Amino acid sequence: MGFLPEITFGFGSALRRVVDVYPVGRRAAEVGSSVEYRIDDLAREAKTTTRNVRAYQERGLLPPPTLRGRVGIYDDDHLTRLKVIDSLLQRGFTSAHIADFLSGWEQGKDLGEILGLQEIVTRKWSSVETTVIPLDLIAQFLGEDNDHIVARLTEAKLITIDGDQCTILDPTLLEVFVDLSQYGFTLEELLDQHERTASKMNDIAESMVGSVTDHLAAKHGPGWLPKSGEIAETSEMFEKMRSLAMKSAQAELARALDRVQEQALDDYLSQTLARQNE
Repeated sequence: MGFLPEITFGFGSALRRVVDVYPVGRRAAEVGSSVEYRIDDLAREAKTTTRNVRAYQERGLLPPPTLRGRVGIYDDDHLTRLKVIDSLLQRGFTSAHIADFLSGWEQGKDLGEILGLQEIVTRKWSSVETTVIPLDLIAQFLGEDNDHIVARLTEAKLITIDGDQCTILDPTLLEVFVDLSQYGFTLEELLDQHERTASKMNDIAESMVGSVTDHLAAKHGPGWLPKSGEIAETSEMFEKMRSLAMKSAQAELARALDRVQEQALDDYLSQTLARQNE
């Protein structure tokens, strides 16, 4: 059963109040093209824990933050390096292996280019704006009996729950849900549509990324890693392929919507006229 009208109204108005009170953003200060993070923001952005961040610093894998008073401030270099460390650990490398790898690049090769390649590959093109709210506010815009909806929002990666806080990972999308709820759509219906769209987008992304990895394997052989002089070119290729994927998907979706909407309108008008002539 979907939201009752009064719950749907509460969902929309409460969410808007929440966004007004709790600012949208990563709680990170923009400084030119650089972003600054506190340790909890850094861990959240890298999909790891503050405990791991501190452990990597203690092992010498991650440089210490810049101190401002008693607060440690991290930047995009920390984030990129943290993603490299987590990626290598997940592939079975030990902390000692990773330390040797990073040390070797720092001493004799251009670690900056390696991390630059990693940044290109892992850089998010999706929205990075989030809103963090107290968990007890969830009931204000989802209703008291919200376990099923919370589970669906979490599975769809639209929210995360951490202790007594809820992070809304895509406030803009939820705002659209709010707007559509005013026309009678339930949150369950909108989540159904979002999940169908996300599934198809994942298929497109896998196809695009697969074309790059297949191309590299065919050109250089399996397991190839770019040498220092090849990293800039490889990074540029990844960047252009991602740009192609984004522009292609957006353009084709726009054309498909034009076709389908026109056909749906024609069908609807034809059925309406047919009923009137019966």
